[in-house]
Amino acid sequence: MQYAIMFQVLEGGVSEPIKWNKGKLTAESNIIILDEGSSSLFLWYGAKQGLVSRRTALRQAQSLRGHGFTIGKSIIGRDIRDLKEVDQRKIGRVLENDELNDELQTLLNREYKELGNFMITFELKEIVEPVAKVIPKPEPKPVPKPVSKPEPVIKQETPKVVKTEMKFASEYDIKPDTVLESKPTVKPSISTTKVSTPEPKVAPKPVLGLSVQAKIGFVLLGILDHYKDIWISVKEDGSYSVEHMDGRVCEFSVVEGKIKFTVDSFSGISTNIKTEIQKKFVELSKLI
Repeated sequence: MQYAIMFQVLEGGVSEPIKWNKGKLTAESNIIILDEGSSSLFLWYGAKQGLVSRRTALRQAQSLRGHGFTIGKSIIGRDIRDLKEVDQRKIGRVLENDELNDELQTLLNREYKELGNFMITFELKEIVEPVAKVIPKPEPKPVPKPVSKPEPVIKQETPKVVKTEMKFASEYDIKPDTVLESKPTVKPSISTTKVSTPEPKVAPKPVLGLSVQAKIGFVLLGILDHYKDIWISVKEDGSYSVEHMDGRVCEFSVVEGKIKFTVDSFSGISTNIKTEIQKKFVELSKLI
């Protein structure tokens, strides 16, 4: 049986299980939904939650994904693979966020059964397969056995005995045996020299040049002129994400020594601040 549990993240980095209710997903709450059926852990960020509370909820979700949740002698959700973050502020604005939200809402709208200790399980309806009609196969008609004809008798003739005179050889007709010199057999020598296979060289990870590092710093300096508290994270693909207390500022990556921003970067801040950040980046880049 596969289980699901809902958690509410409280202040101070504590998460506690709560009764299953999709109405708990509000703008003032951070909610974690553990679903063993899809091996997924959903993390709902309420629109009014700040950067600190969001990071606290993320750490709680990562801990649950890694260790599961212990109830009595059982561990629920220790095989969870995926952590899916749903940000209420991005609903209707970011396609990937909308797809995850649709998946979460489908899960919350399913019929379920409460099992106690805040655990639920989803009821599976039995599927009745149609009974296939059995069509009797016609009995095979008997095949007449072929009549075997007697084979003709072939008379065998008695072979004629031919008398042959045997010749006897004298002792002088026999040549003396020739003595063959035996040459020693030379065994091929087997070389035991070990051939060393060169170990494959591991390509070193690319190191960002000073000019590229300087450009990344220019972006961050421009942002710090307007937001004193920012969060910088590096994703698995090497891209950078910058957030402030009320949401994300931008996301960019380094391509051929140039800074490339995503399409939705700076969409959550005012146009004037975006222009000033870009202006400072251009001015500092001229110093390289």
